[in-house]
Amino acid sequence: MLRGKAANLTITLAIVLILAMLAVGPLFLNTYYLSVLEYILLFMALSVSWQFFSGSTKYISLGSATFFGVGLYFAAKYLAFSIGTPLPVIVLLAGLVNFALALAIGLVTLRLRGIYFVILTFSISQVAINVISWYEATVTHTLGTYIPLFTAQTSYYTMLVCAIVILLFAILLRRSKFGLGLKMIGESEEAAAHVGVNTGLYKTLGFAISAMLMGFIGACYATYLPYINSDIAFDFSYSLYPAVMTLLGGVGTLLGPIIGSVTITSLSEYLSVTLGSYFLIILGLILIIIVVLMPDGIMGMVGKIKTKLWSWINEENPKKKQLPT
Repeated sequence: MLRGKAANLTITLAIVLILAMLAVGPLFLNTYYLSVLEYILLFMALSVSWQFFSGSTKYISLGSATFFGVGLYFAAKYLAFSIGTPLPVIVLLAGLVNFALALAIGLVTLRLRGIYFVILTFSISQVAINVISWYEATVTHTLGTYIPLFTAQTSYYTMLVCAIVILLFAILLRRSKFGLGLKMIGESEEAAAHVGVNTGLYKTLGFAISAMLMGFIGACYATYLPYINSDIAFDFSYSLYPAVMTLLGGVGTLLGPIIGSVTITSLSEYLSVTLGSYFLIILGLILIIIVVLMPDGIMGMVGKIKTKLWSWINEENPKKKQLPT
């Protein structure tokens, strides 16, 4: 019991320390390092949002760019053409728009499984890019949207608050009956239905909630950019990176998306600065090596090491059995 309390206290202190460091970051970091930290927070929040649905249900989605882009575009248009609306309200509305959109998409797409669901979600993001491009070229006759400038500190704190809220929301839902139902669907959808889980409802709501969280992130990111167009908003990296980061960190865990996003974002930034245009090749090779050596992700490797260490400790210090006298 004492060890458990000590471990919880250590974790709590570590979290408080990390939050304190993130809160005072703008006081000590220049604009470049602040932007790197903001990118880490962005992909961490995206990965946690992706893990909430796809990591739990095993319905692998490559449509994250759709919902991120819709949130970004909604906030950009709102900021460009409206005056006086508080930013939190704009972020909330962007998330609700995504929730409604994903709810409609989920009612159709979640009838499919496996590779068919993956292909369909990827196709939706491509449709979104072309629809927005067509709308701007033929209806509005514009090449994008210019966004009112925000300070670097405002943009950073907006993303920080968004990431913390999403992480807390994901933790609460993960521990709820709803989160347990999503996990049961991932383990065996037929078994989950057999014990009374409304799999259709759970999948659709889970997909919509995940999209809503991604819409929040996209809307917050609008405070960072001075200009957007369809290629920027619906970049495929916003679909690919959250999946890769979660798989690298460890699917099915809360720390997995966080560890994976910090690792890949930091590594890609360092390689892009030091190696220039060759960094994607090196990054790809590094990721292949990591996946081969750690198929269960970083958290899976940590779990195996802990198990082996515990077994070794037990072998070195076997419990002595007392014989009856």
